[in-house]
Amino acid sequence: MAFICFDVGGTAVKHGVYSNNGQLVEKNEFPTPHADKERFYQALSQTITDYEKDYKIEGIGLSMPGFINPHSGEAITAGALLNFYGENILEGLKDYTDYPIAIENDANCAALAEQASGNAQDVDSFLLITIGTGIGGAIVLNQKLHQGYSYRAGEFGLMHLDVANRPLMTAHDLASTSALVRDYKIHKNLPADTVVDARQIMIEKETDPAVQAVFDNWLTYLSALIFNSSTFFNPDKILLGGGISANESLIPAIEAQLEKDPAWKDMKTTIQSCHYYNEAGLRGALALITEQVSRQQTAVEGV
Repeated sequence: MAFICFDVGGTAVKHGVYSNNGQLVEKNEFPTPHADKERFYQALSQTITDYEKDYKIEGIGLSMPGFINPHSGEAITAGALLNFYGENILEGLKDYTDYPIAIENDANCAALAEQASGNAQDVDSFLLITIGTGIGGAIVLNQKLHQGYSYRAGEFGLMHLDVANRPLMTAHDLASTSALVRDYKIHKNLPADTVVDARQIMIEKETDPAVQAVFDNWLTYLSALIFNSSTFFNPDKILLGGGISANESLIPAIEAQLEKDPAWKDMKTTIQSCHYYNEAGLRGALALITEQVSRQQTAVEGV
């Protein structure tokens, strides 16, 4: 028995097969067909057909960007996949396969991955905040994913962090890795289209006080985002995802910044990096489909 999982991104669709004990036994990817929905479904269908040759498939899990209705299967929005806004992904796939399918937003999948086998196992309530091109997030309360009435819960990137000076700028604009890179390029007088890796900034700040100042300014916004999120939910733990969160100096810097605020002692919680990075979407899709299949089997047995 095995499960096929897809992690749909703006550039590539990662896919893999997991055994029923959660072991990743095969993994690959293909470029995301942005423009043609039919090609998208055909590519997923062909992948399923290829895996069927070697594995007995029980179900399919799908991680997608955007606001996703996991019950109907509609991609209310779909991130960079502009042609898929309003598309019912589940209905589209049903034309190609009869397997049970489960779908969810990518940040929510990352939270499910951490809950199932990562750094949030046996944690009652936690937040996951992803720091990347933008700010994403997910909320788990009382061990249940909190999606919100319109499936938009956890959109921490829309939080306003500097209302007095920059009232229309959000956490996406001020606390993301893109914001750090933008401010670094402004400081260095680099053209806007210059490619800069945030990892280089994290190294350079250790020996360049001016770059450290750029980092510190960015850190105030990221720390404010974390503080505010903690006041909303009082979670057991806050997990940070995204490539920059793997840097060992980031969380100590955040904690030091938060300790400057006397109110943090009332809202203080554990801050930790995610266990999963590149595999988060696939692992979350696995948790999603295994739970759905288990529920369906239990319902059948109870009849």
